[in-house]
Amino acid sequence: MTDRGPAPATGGIPAEIGPYRLERLLGEGGMGRVYLGRTPAGSAVAVKAVHRAYAADPEFRRRFALEVAAARRVQGLYTVPVVAADLEADEPWLATAYAPGPSLQQAVGERGPLPAAEVLALTAGVAEALETIHAAGVIHRDLKPSNIVLTADGPKVIDFGIARAADVTALTATGMRAGTPAYMAPEYIRGQEVTEAGDVFALGLVAHFAATGRLAFGGGSDHGVAYRILEAAPDLEGCPESVLGVVALCLEKDPARRPTPAEVIRLCGRAANGEFDDGRTPTVVSAPPATGPDAPTATAPARAPAPDAGPATPSTPPYVALLGVVAAIALVVVLVVTLLPASGKPPKSKQPYPVVAATDIFAKGSTGIAFGRDGRTLATGGEDGRIRLWDVTTRKVRATLTEKDWQGEPMSILNVTFSADGKTLAARTYNNLVGVWDVPGRREIRRIEEHTYALALSPDGKRIAFGNIVGSELWDVDSRSEDARAHFTQEVRMMDVAFSPDGKTLATVGDPSDKRRFPDHEPVKLWDVTRIDPKPYGQGDPRLTLAVDDVTYAVAFSPDGRTLATGGPHSDVRLWDVATGRLKATLANDRAEARDLAFSPDGRSLAVTADGGVLLWNLADRRPSAILSDDDSGYGYDDIQELAFSPDGRLLAGTTLGGVDEPDEDSDAPDQYGPSNDPQANHGVRLWKVPKNTGTATGTGTTGPAATSAARTP
Repeated sequence: MTDRGPAPATGGIPAEIGPYRLERLLGEGGMGRVYLGRTPAGSAVAVKAVHRAYAADPEFRRRFALEVAAARRVQGLYTVPVVAADLEADEPWLATAYAPGPSLQQAVGERGPLPAAEVLALTAGVAEALETIHAAGVIHRDLKPSNIVLTADGPKVIDFGIARAADVTALTATGMRAGTPAYMAPEYIRGQEVTEAGDVFALGLVAHFAATGRLAFGGGSDHGVAYRILEAAPDLEGCPESVLGVVALCLEKDPARRPTPAEVIRLCGRAANGEFDDGRTPTVVSAPPATGPDAPTATAPARAPAPDAGPATPSTPPYVALLGVVAAIALVVVLVVTLLPASGKPPKSKQPYPVVAATDIFAKGSTGIAFGRDGRTLATGGEDGRIRLWDVTTRKVRATLTEKDWQGEPMSILNVTFSADGKTLAARTYNNLVGVWDVPGRREIRRIEEHTYALALSPDGKRIAFGNIVGSELWDVDSRSEDARAHFTQEVRMMDVAFSPDGKTLATVGDPSDKRRFPDHEPVKLWDVTRIDPKPYGQGDPRLTLAVDDVTYAVAFSPDGRTLATGGPHSDVRLWDVATGRLKATLANDRAEARDLAFSPDGRSLAVTADGGVLLWNLADRRPSAILSDDDSGYGYDDIQELAFSPDGRLLAGTTLGGVDEPDEDSDAPDQYGPSNDPQANHGVRLWKVPKNTGTATGTGTTGPAATSAARTP
């Protein structure tokens, strides 16, 4: 007889699943929970049970069955075998051999980065595991530190719950975006074909984390991380020299230029012996050209081949041609510094509109922001797991809603949001938690353990909406139920969700990469949340589907609820009529990088994150009225990730993801870095003053090239 699901138990852990008696929770991922179980004879196993939200989807069950079949084929020294599975249970489950030991995530979190020699041994072992996995015709797709267990016999790669057969293309046909954004390869984010090279990219990120304890593409919002993976170079500062070359090769944007797992094993062995150089003369890369009227000229000793020029010689693999690039990094840095002015900053650029420099950066280590109703309180979510309420006039912390050990361990808080009256606050974490707090009482009133990608709190504070990998869910704050009030299925991962000001409409943004595979897929939908279908899953069709043809990451409602703004990286900002779904206007600017959008409280302005700053649009004439930057050049070094206006519209706050400030050892100034996992972190909150009357900021212009902008009306 087929087991129909986990037997209930106290403490939230089932008593048993299938023939296995469960002892404790080992961890939780995007698709389910993993428990330590025992066979009737007492042998230890790891049992993964699928989340209810996915178990009710027949298509998911079909994919899960194919994935389990693929995982059964994997047998190797550095992997754990599948021992049993029940695909027909109410909540399907999978059991594997148990690998005792801490995960790499836990080991680095508790003891810090590993020595270089251990990192190379670890990387070689995981590469051998990938060889075994790929030889079985399987692609892991979710290789990350929490899926690598450090045992006495070496590293073990676990969790094949979202692996897929290399020859089964149907697994991605529904747009299921499984995996962890911080460890995804660029081609996976774009929705292109996922090959074994995607696992090698993840391996490079894992090796970097093991060596430094940091994410090579930073943290913060999922779409911010995805954008940097696609467009930015990895931050490899602090990575040991012997490990750096291996990591850099694995993190090539082009899958064809990455080494194979077998080549990674050889590279690790040579690096461990100090023989990483391939014996050829290093290729020197020329510095990028400086801009501005006074820029000097310089000629590099040699130039690297163009990216499409192929290997240096017919017999040289593409990845070997990059070894000289790694050796040339130091020279590039020297050349760039030489070409910069004495200030160390690029020449100032003239803007066709005023430039406003931000105030000092504070609340360092913050990754989420929201203004309270009084206009003085700014809530921030920190990388250290704390939610702080700041007084923006004094830059002092008024209160802390969470402690570092929220649910027993530090976790980065990605988003925070207030209700309209400022009395309720919701937050989501990197570790699959959503919490709601009574702000005056300083107490947590609701906790939901779900894997989320976006978060919104209804204006009245009574409902929470968040996205997952198959759509979005609506939960009641006051209910004690462990089930969602409603599910809005889109079959794709959610990038953003937002309530209308009256709380009656929910806007959702599906993963834009699916547009490449499904031309008919429209990612932005509006749902009527006043009419909730009593069925637990699926709410039928949305009220409106917007004809968005650009990559879209963010949405925002105007204060009157009549207009919805949409935008994304490398795409124009669009203004839509919420009642009809008609496109009202397009705001185009070559600086726009719409990771986030925010209307001013009076509805006259729209703030849009841009390249090195924030563009402030005057919606009356649909022209940019100011560029807000971290200095008066208008081209700041930090990209803004999230935006929030104060209720009176006089202040705009933005979170940044910058680098690391070097402390001045000769200075007697007190430590001003504020709370953060890294006291030298250069990211946090920036504030700009925005006059309330017109929404037009004031500042001083500078000299140089101008940006281009235009507004179009259909």
